[in-house]
Amino acid sequence: MPLASLDHVTINTARPDATVEFYTNLLGLKIGWRPPLDFPGEWLYAGDRPVIHLVFVERQTDAETGDFDHFAFLGSDYAGIRDKLAARGIKFRENIVAGGSTRQLFFPDPNNVKVEINFPPQLQA
Repeated sequence: MPLASLDHVTINTARPDATVEFYTNLLGLKIGWRPPLDFPGEWLYAGDRPVIHLVFVERQTDAETGDFDHFAFLGSDYAGIRDKLAARGIKFRENIVAGGSTRQLFFPDPNNVKVEINFPPQLQA
């Protein structure tokens, strides 16, 4: 099975203090480790999993659904999924997580919702 589980969601916010307070004090998530990314934000953890990635932005959008950015899966078979995307003509971006060896693919679904698949070393094929 190429997808193992939902990994996280990413939310852009121009209200970092209120957003962190909402998810930590109201919902019980904890601020935790975040790799050395080149943009500001926080990762919020449920147990040992960073389930919400916050990206701090200057302005919010006017979108009805807010500033939801993307959702991510844990996956295996990096090459197989990459080849399927290419065969279907779906434009994608490849990345390796800063300071690590987790490979990533980013691409849009048919509704232009951004999908991310993370392939940690133990799941890479």
